[in-house]
Amino acid sequence: MYNLLFDSDALIKISKIDFLDIIADKFSIVITEEVYQETVTEGKKGLYLDADKIENLVQDGKIKIIKKGYYEKSKKPKQIFGIGEISVFQSHKRNIIIVTDDLKFTSYLRKEKISSLSSAHLIYILAKNRELGKEKAYDFLEKLRPYIRNDLYNSVKMDIGE
Repeated sequence: MYNLLFDSDALIKISKIDFLDIIADKFSIVITEEVYQETVTEGKKGLYLDADKIENLVQDGKIKIIKKGYYEKSKKPKQIFGIGEISVFQSHKRNIIIVTDDLKFTSYLRKEKISSLSSAHLIYILAKNRELGKEKAYDFLEKLRPYIRNDLYNSVKMDIGE
């Protein structure tokens, strides 16, 4: 089982397409306090439904929160990012894969030799491992399409295959 560390953007997208419950059942998910603040606390102020979904999974223990004291003194990225990405970078450990759809952050993580995936790649992984049928994988990918880059959509669609 993979250990996944989500940034806010990817977490919200996965929640919006009703894929977060599936991911939470198949993977170990962690988020930072800042990501929780952005997705749940701020999300509830904006009356976003995904905020409630994320909060419920935290309350059910399917998403764990990494306490700020655990990472706040860790090395910060050398580029400017939002507080969620900074906290994700700081809290990353060797056995964790970061999930982000932020291209700038992804590029930086590559330079730092830190493993990352996009939200679309999670769909592909479950389809490849036959934990998600191709038709269902295409349905989720299609729901995700408005939120991701066209090149990523096309690449993952081709990887899932016919």
